[in-house]
Amino acid sequence: MNNSIDTGWPTRWTRLARLAGRWLALLFFFGVATALACSDSDAAERADEAKPPELPYFEDGVIKLPQLFAEKAELAAAPVEETEITPVIHVTGVLEFDELRIAEVGSRISGRVKEVKVIEGTKVKVGDTLATMESAELGKAQAEIFAIAAKTQVAERDKERKRRLLQEGIASQRAAELAAQEVSISSAELRAAKQRVQALGGGASAEGALGVMSLTAPIEGDVVRVRVFRGQAVEPSYTAFTLADRSSLWVRLSVFEGEVINVRVGDSVEIASQVTPDEVLTGTVTFVSTVLDPVTRSAEVRVVVPNEAGKLRVGQAVNARIRPSAARKKALAIPRKAMVQVDGKPTVFVEIAERAVTPRTIEIGAQGPDFIEVKKGLEPGERIITEGVFALKSELFR
Repeated sequence: MNNSIDTGWPTRWTRLARLAGRWLALLFFFGVATALACSDSDAAERADEAKPPELPYFEDGVIKLPQLFAEKAELAAAPVEETEITPVIHVTGVLEFDELRIAEVGSRISGRVKEVKVIEGTKVKVGDTLATMESAELGKAQAEIFAIAAKTQVAERDKERKRRLLQEGIASQRAAELAAQEVSISSAELRAAKQRVQALGGGASAEGALGVMSLTAPIEGDVVRVRVFRGQAVEPSYTAFTLADRSSLWVRLSVFEGEVINVRVGDSVEIASQVTPDEVLTGTVTFVSTVLDPVTRSAEVRVVVPNEAGKLRVGQAVNARIRPSAARKKALAIPRKAMVQVDGKPTVFVEIAERAVTPRTIEIGAQGPDFIEVKKGLEPGERIITEGVFALKSELFR
């Protein structure tokens, strides 16, 4: 019989007790940590709830504007007032040469081109030679000047001789008068011959080669077309060169009948190329047609556009903004930047209290470059948001 005592079981219970204690400590630790985390989360939520809003929000149908947002968006309000407004007519057109600044150059007589001195794009001044020509007809007219000039000199010498003989009592009074008459006739024939040469396009002077004439520039500008070459035979009806002064151009605009009734000669027009829309030139209306196109129901409006710098080119498409003086009027108006589109309707934000606004749909009328007429929806003196409107809309109507 074995009387020894088994001492292993107390040891196992001790180990189990220790393991249970460790688990209890671990559970206690996680419980405390979870409680602290929940406490921190609740505190953060309460802090967020206590923090003032940073963006505009609706409250009882009114838009509240937090001070921080108002400052950041630089919101500003102003009262609605009557102001002078000029509607703007927006149209497009194409630049062309000013027909009053174009010159076509050709020969007045038949001839053959001797030399061409310019090409397309050459800049010329008044009197510059474009080409030289040879003409038998001109040579004959110039030779006649030589003959008549020689005849006139003979007549003048004979007149002087008859005058001296008359003083000496050798020649009669009748002979002296006939000599003077012959000088008058020859002088008249000489003047006529010179005028005939000038009419043919040649010089009246007998200097230079006979039958040679110059085609010269009648205006200052650019050579835009050359239609002759050396040795070419030309007739009087043939246009050899086309010159254009590009310091001003034309643009023909088609304006609908409902708008053209207010356009007047002298009205200001802003012209900008569709390529460089920021470079704006100011033109002037010089012609308003009284005839409507039966298809488009529009009328032609011609505008002269200054182009001293030469930046505009013929054939260039431009945007035009006509400011019809006859349509200028005083009306209740708001700055263009104060209006936005909400659901496709023109809308403004009306101030009803400090940092509190309400959106309101309005009915608009004439539109100028800076102001828009308000027909319905606002009263004089009401304050509306005029600065930061788009920032406000972007936060409210996303």
